[in-house]
Amino acid sequence: MDLSLAEEYLLLALDDTSGRPLLSSQHLQFALAGASVAELTLRGALDVSDGADGGRKGRFRATGRATPSDPLHREILELMQDRRPKDAIRKIGQGSFARKLRESVQHELAARGVLREEQVKVLGLFPSTAWPAHDAAPEAAVRERIQAALTTGGTPDGPTSALVSLLLATDLLRKVFPGQDRRALKRRAKEIAESEWAGAAVKRAIDDVNAAMIAVMVTTSGAATAGN
Repeated sequence: MDLSLAEEYLLLALDDTSGRPLLSSQHLQFALAGASVAELTLRGALDVSDGADGGRKGRFRATGRATPSDPLHREILELMQDRRPKDAIRKIGQGSFARKLRESVQHELAARGVLREEQVKVLGLFPSTAWPAHDAAPEAAVRERIQAALTTGGTPDGPTSALVSLLLATDLLRKVFPGQDRRALKRRAKEIAESEWAGAAVKRAIDDVNAAMIAVMVTTSGAATAGN
């Protein structure tokens, strides 16, 4: 099954039985935002300007190539234009747009029979929606691909490397592969993230996205803690 980077990330980030995310809802939304931007970069539709291409250095610009057919991804492309990575991730990783992005990914996977939408009650009182696995095969294929990348030498392909980088940036590796040596997983994931798995411009842009995502997640976590 052909899945987007955001769909692959979401499958790994959800508990198959309960359908609840393995990280906070807020961090999941930032991660899906990062995955969506990374995919647009991998496809060549978006990059970070070096200042010599007519754009403002260090800011996203649409390349005019590989424009996505999906309306939501076209909207993301427009929202990224001329924004710094950190500002861009904030823009689509929180608020109403972040909810729309998450709901779009969830409903698309449910429509394709991969997830099942369930109405549940948190603490037996508060209504909520869970997304347990319905067809485990697509996620199993993603896990197998990531497992191979993390346990064998060589450089995986671009989408696999980008997904490993996202899992590393959001500290999800240890939860996705709980029975494995955490240090070894993290060390290998760092090797992949730092390797030359994409062209220089693409790699730099995705590195900027991951750095921005980490910075925003740390900031929002700190703000939430301070408010408690």
